[in-house]
This record gives sequence, C-alpha cells and structure tokens, in this order.
Amino acid sequence: MKLLVVVASATGRTRRMADALAEGAREAGAEVRVQAPEETRDEDLLESDAIVLGSGVHMGGVASPLVALFERSAPLWIAGRLRGKLGAAFVSAGEGERGGGELALLALLSWLAENGILLVPMHNRLRGYRDAGSQWGPLARTNARGGEAPGPSEPQLVACRAHGRHVAECARRWLAGASG
Repeated sequence: MKLLVVVASATGRTRRMADALAEGAREAGAEVRVQAPEETRDEDLLESDAIVLGSGVHMGGVASPLVALFERSAPLWIAGRLRGKLGAAFVSAGEGERGGGELALLALLSWLAENGILLVPMHNRLRGYRDAGSQWGPLARTNARGGEAPGPSEPQLVACRAHGRHVAECARRWLAGASG
C-alpha cells in the first residue's frame, strides 16, 4: 500500500512530525513518500492509496503552498479521480495552539472530504493522544514557551507515529476489502 505525506513546513517542525508519522506507517507495512506541496504532482496523488496532509498553522489556517496544491489539483476534483482513497491530517501550532490548530486541521480534512477521500480520524486510544491528540489528527504545540525547547516534543512525535500506523492499518484493511 502506498501512503503519501504532503507537508508544508517553514521551520522544519512540521516536517519532523511528518517523518514520525511516516515511520509509524512504515512499521505497519506502508510504502511511504514524504514531500513538499511544491513537489507534489497529480500523479503522486493518483498513485497513492492514502494521502496525509500536514501544515504549520498560520493564523488559524494552512500554509499557502498547500492551498496552491489544492488549486492546482482542481481538475482531479472535477473529474472525481481521488474518490475512495483514505486521508488524514496533522498540524503544528505555535501560539495558536488548540483553536488555530483545529481550524487548520479542519481545513485540511475539508479538502480531503471534498475530493471524496475517506477520513481517518485520530481516536483517543492511540498512544500519545493525551500529548498531541485531537479527534481531527495530531496537533503539536511547537512554540517555545516557559523555557521549553521548540517542539515537537518526543511525546508529540509518539502520537504522530501512532497515527501513521493507524492510517496505514486502516488503508490495508480498506484495500483488502476492496479486492475481496
């Protein structure tokens, strides 16, 4: 099964989350590609069984390279070519933390849903949920506060790895059912 992680990361913090998520997906047997939105072509989206979107939070929204990807891939939406894939999302937020992070997660999930992609939420029994969990997906506070080093923290990366495994396991089950 092929899993594509598209991540917009200006500081490298969200990219660390993407790498942890990819690690968890690989542990569950997925072939994973991690790339920036600027590198992502229609073929990359079409060849993937699952698409996971990640972004730093910018004033409650997603990074502009992801918005540009959404606009470039509009012909796929018009033709319904991404329907039936699985999708998930994750974000890193600084000062915006929960409110801004949840808005950004919802924006990413909205694009997936608009394309007919089946959403894989982050359930509250996944390892690391208490540290970086949201039902919408991993949400890490990455801004340095009170003398802490900028995140994501190791417990937040644990949540990302767990969600990556979960997405890959869901994709495997979905694909097995689709062929049977």
